[in-house]
Amino acid sequence: MQIFRVHENHKISAQFLDNRRLSKQVLEMYQIIRVCLGEMKIIETNTRYLSHPIVKSIYNEGHPYLIDAYKFLTILDEEHQRRGGKRSIEFKKDLEMLGETVKEHKSQFKSDKIPPFFVYGDEKLEGETVYEHYKKLLFAKWQKDKIPPRCNIK
Repeated sequence: MQIFRVHENHKISAQFLDNRRLSKQVLEMYQIIRVCLGEMKIIETNTRYLSHPIVKSIYNEGHPYLIDAYKFLTILDEEHQRRGGKRSIEFKKDLEMLGETVKEHKSQFKSDKIPPFFVYGDEKLEGETVYEHYKKLLFAKWQKDKIPPRCNIK
């Protein structure tokens, strides 16, 4: 599980991603938010991914950054659809319900932005240098991809 944040501005991060990773990123942010809500007993869902470092960082020991996480999810999904990506009616409804749940329980969440956090393998970093590490990671992944990435980054 990974959230590729190459910039503190979610829109810039979303636009940086290739189509395949952008689509996957929408699903992963959706899952991360649901795991956090499940751990807080707000919804019923599987919480086994709570031990993942990225999920743990957003969960923030029971004080999750779900308001900003949902904003990021929305921006990722908008960018995905702007590029022609499709969403099933069911998933659109799920996203709307998730947004309503986050809004309804917003007093239980931190209103701060998600702090910069990078984890890949054994490497874990915090702070502003995280954004450059995500860019380097994406460039490395793009070089290994058999299909060239379809995004605006060269």
